[in-house]
Amino acid sequence: MLTTIRIAGLQTYGYHGLFAEERSLGQKFVFDIEAELQPVETHRDDRLDSSVRYDAVADTVVQLAGAAQYQTLEALAEAVALALLGQFAAIDTVSVAVSKFSPPVAHTLSKAGIAMRLTRAELTMRALADQHVEENPCHVQDR
Repeated sequence: MLTTIRIAGLQTYGYHGLFAEERSLGQKFVFDIEAELQPVETHRDDRLDSSVRYDAVADTVVQLAGAAQYQTLEALAEAVALALLGQFAAIDTVSVAVSKFSPPVAHTLSKAGIAMRLTRAELTMRALADQHVEENPCHVQDR
């Protein structure tokens, strides 16, 4: 059985953006998270060890969004995805959408944002590739 945990409209305040004003004044960000869990046979046993706590996922996102500054929403979303995969073993794939309500553009719009998806398998392949580069530095080419 496949299960997806969804958190929609998680609002937090952060200091992210390309321009110095965005990083000094800050603004509101909204996250939508979808976490596909490792397959299980059933949830009838009503045990938490085959799932994740929504509040813990939300706390992780809010803490990370407030702990660092990113120029791009893409980097922020990837940091969130990596943190969620690292913290919650039950998550197999995570999708992170992040939007900001006050983008510095000369047009009227309600918000601007991005969405990205990261799987545990991609994380493992990335770690193996990094390990290969560290073990064979003479074979490193421009990435």
